[in-house]
Amino acid sequence: LRVHADQWPDAQERLDVLQAAIMTAALVTSSFTMTLAVRAARAGREGARVAWLTLTVLLGAAFLAGQLSEYRHLTTGPRPMSPPTDVFAGTFYAVTGYHGLHVLAGVVILAGLLIAGRGRARALEVASIFWHFVDLAWIPIFSFVYLLPLT
Repeated sequence: LRVHADQWPDAQERLDVLQAAIMTAALVTSSFTMTLAVRAARAGREGARVAWLTLTVLLGAAFLAGQLSEYRHLTTGPRPMSPPTDVFAGTFYAVTGYHGLHVLAGVVILAGLLIAGRGRARALEVASIFWHFVDLAWIPIFSFVYLLPLT
């Protein structure tokens, strides 16, 4: 859409790049804590599994809180931007919202595994694949939506 648009706004004028960078750091860090949770589960270290998985869930929740804060600022700020504002806004909300729903699903799954307790190492390994994919998917979204210049 961006390539074929006659006009495309500068994302850095509308979006808070620093906040998005902090959200990105939370997701990247959560991949690391997820890996440590899986390793702890494989080794039978229950306390470490719980600690690392709890931190992963909290980092995922922090990402979602940042996204909600960004949406609130964008829709109520000095230059309100909602999905029907223009093609950029519609694309932004569709892409980031779809990703956010996947992060939410991951947080729910990981919280469920946290509550389920020990004996779920294989389920945690499978959930970690999903979590790493969701984290990895954010990198090009962040790069293309927030960082790439218009030219």
